[in-house]
Amino acid sequence: MMKLKKVVLTSVLLLVNTAVFAAVDDAKKAVDNQQRNAYFQQDYANACTQLLQSDLQLPATKEIAAQHEINVNIDSGYRLKMNENGQGYLQLAITEWNEKLVLFSSKNMKVAIEGADITAAGITNLTCEDKSKQITHVNTHEWGSYIMTLTAAPNSWVELTIVKEVTKG
Repeated sequence: MMKLKKVVLTSVLLLVNTAVFAAVDDAKKAVDNQQRNAYFQQDYANACTQLLQSDLQLPATKEIAAQHEINVNIDSGYRLKMNENGQGYLQLAITEWNEKLVLFSSKNMKVAIEGADITAAGITNLTCEDKSKQITHVNTHEWGSYIMTLTAAPNSWVELTIVKEVTKG
């Protein structure tokens, strides 16, 4: 009987500690989001005001994406329709070494870039009036072409804004 009480007490303590650690983690994320939004305010404000090219079909293959390369030296925004597979590609033209980018994207979309580092992801947008976007920071190491893979629900509309990071840490 004593052993059963110890097991129950240990289980209760684990549950309480799990909730405490989760609350601490949530508070840390909230502070981190606030600090990032304050530090990168200029970059985020640029993304907030970027006009979107509307109603574009997202290239379904890397080969098609290569025919429509995006120059990241020009801030750009897109409203794109996902294909029936829910995956599409963009090719980014990186013209400088160690280029840093800020991406604002629909929360229902995943972004991956081959050969680049995602230095921060899932940042809550506190800067724009429209809070429906998530923020990702990307670092490329050398100039050249980078393939961006976008994944979301099939046939859904998504938005993506790409701006150069001008705030240097």
